[in-house]
Amino acid sequence: MRYFLFIAFVVVPVLEITLFLQVGSLIGIPATIALILLTAITGAIVVRSQGLQVLSKIRQSVQQGEAPVDALIQGACVLAAGLLLLTPGFATDALGFSLLIPPVRSFMTGRIWKLIEPHMVTTSAQETSWTERKSRYDTQTTIIEGKAVEIRDEATKRGKDDDMSGRNDPERRT
Repeated sequence: MRYFLFIAFVVVPVLEITLFLQVGSLIGIPATIALILLTAITGAIVVRSQGLQVLSKIRQSVQQGEAPVDALIQGACVLAAGLLLLTPGFATDALGFSLLIPPVRSFMTGRIWKLIEPHMVTTSAQETSWTERKSRYDTQTTIIEGKAVEIRDEATKRGKDDDMSGRNDPERRT
């Protein structure tokens, strides 16, 4: 985690400032600022369309009764791309645009899934009772199984029915 923070708050800004100075000396300051704005606007448009495609994939997976794991990870990649593209800088823009390329995103999805999968908790179909599931995760928890029955007495039921029909008016009672 320390290395990530060091890279995010020290290395990336130094790299971006260096690239700003080099590009600015080559094409000029106004053109550099225009290029940064152009990449941000283009990135926002592309992220929007890619994001809508990912949402469509998520809906299709859910309608088919499948877990949309791949589509959710791709959605996270598109979100990260959007954040990188809105951050001013050429290195972050290059990384953001690379995350919008479907083969690169699929590669990243596979790598992320390999990191997440070992930490996933799954329940097999054979574990049907709460007691079996409970013993698997926590031996300190007590689970009580039972049934609940709702009991209504006639006066309560009539009172609710009267309220619903408007007949519970004091002037109308006899």
